[in-house]
Amino acid sequence: MTKSRLIYNTIMMLVAMIIIPVFWILNANNQFSGILPTLDNKPSPWPPIVGQPYPDLDLIDQEGQDFKLSYLKGKVIIIEPIGMNCPSCQAFSGGHDYGAYQNNPVEGYSKSFRKIFPYYAKGLQLPSNDIAFVQILLYDMKMDAPTKEDAQSWARHFHIKKDDNHFVTVFPYDMRSPASFKLIPGFQLIDRNFILRVDSTGHSPRHNLYKQLIPLTPKFVAQKAQQ
Repeated sequence: MTKSRLIYNTIMMLVAMIIIPVFWILNANNQFSGILPTLDNKPSPWPPIVGQPYPDLDLIDQEGQDFKLSYLKGKVIIIEPIGMNCPSCQAFSGGHDYGAYQNNPVEGYSKSFRKIFPYYAKGLQLPSNDIAFVQILLYDMKMDAPTKEDAQSWARHFHIKKDDNHFVTVFPYDMRSPASFKLIPGFQLIDRNFILRVDSTGHSPRHNLYKQLIPLTPKFVAQKAQQ
């Protein structure tokens, strides 16, 4: 690769790092005309609080099945709040492997979470019988409330299977709100006792995904749930 080409690629990567998050935020602002709706039937607490029990969410999975998040208690749970048109969310879901969902921009420097996980988790792999990976769709491609059909379509596009303890879910009610919007993109880590331990959500996360959330996952997998 020539020096000029290397400089060009570096500049384009830096531009993407700045423009793509701004693109998604502006898109959201355009859709809502500056006003995000308040939550009805909101879980408590919302957003979830580190060190406290995770709210027992009512969810619908990619097969149209209703379930409560607490059904997964006893496993370590990784939560990913998703805006379907978020370039980072598409990248983490496997946009570079399976292509963009509905031709949406895919963030260039974020890779599939399932692929990067073993590199930072001391060799621990996904899928795992000890880990439930739950993607929660909070916004559809038009920034509206997503449906169970959206969950099915997203799972099909990115080759996500419940048999792998990997769930794509939606709420049975509208969860759009300023609090929900600030959770995207990112991940949360819940221990076997259903306590939120690590929060790397949003553009200014409390914890670092690569230095804290993923590396700490094996620690919580090794711990036993309290009876």
